Amino acid sequence: MLLVGIWLTAVGACDLLRAARDTTTVRRRAAVLGLGVVVLAGLLVGCGIEVGRALWLVPVAAACLALWVLGSSAALASHAAGARAVAFVGIGLGTALTLGLAAGLGAPDWPAAAGGSALARWPVERTILVVGVLLVQLATANIVVRLLLDAVGVPAETGEKTLKGGRVLGPLERVFLVALGLGGAVAAAAVVVAAKGLLRFPELQRGGRAGPAT
Repeated sequence: MLLVGIWLTAVGACDLLRAARDTTTVRRRAAVLGLGVVVLAGLLVGCGIEVGRALWLVPVAAACLALWVLGSSAALASHAAGARAVAFVGIGLGTALTLGLAAGLGAPDWPAAAGGSALARWPVERTILVVGVLLVQLATANIVVRLLLDAVGVPAETGEKTLKGGRVLGPLERVFLVALGLGGAVAAAAVVVAAKGLLRFPELQRGGRAGPAT
C-alpha cells in the first residue's frame, strides 16, 4: 500500500494550503500543485521506487492531482457540476492507479540513518499510509463533503463558510475515529458514529419538514 500512502500524503498536503479558502487565486493553486509534485517525487525517490517506474508515475499522478485541485477549486467557487466531475475523476483516478500498482511493489526499508530510532520499528509503507490517511482527514475530507453536499443540492448556507468551528471539529472527529481504528477499537468507533447520527437526527427531521414538497 506504499503508493496509496504516497498519493494520499500528496493530496492531503496540497489541500492543507487551501484549508480555509474556498476561493483560491491562480498563484495559490500553482503553489498547491507544486507542493504536490514535490511530495510525490520526493516520497517515490526516497522510498526507493525504481527510476523507470517513477519517471512515468510522477507525471501521471501529478495530472490526476491537477484535476483534483483545479476541479475542486472551481467547484467550490462556482458550484458547477462539470468542475465537481473533474475533481472526482482526478482523485478517483489517482486512487485507482496507486491501488492497481501497489501489489507489484516490494516493501521498502528505512534508510540507515533511521536505524535504531523509534520510527524504524514501524514498516515504511504502513507509516506512510497512516500519515496519508491522517492528512486527508484535515482538509481534503472537508472539501469532499462540501462537494458532495453541493452535488445533492445542499449549498452552503449564508455565513456558513465564515464559521470555522465545523472545519476544525470535523477533522478532529475524523482523526479520533482513525485513531480508534488503528488501536483496534472498531466497535468504539462505530458507537461514536452512531451517537453522532442520533444527535443529528432531530436536525435532519426539521430540515426534511422545512424542505419544499415534491
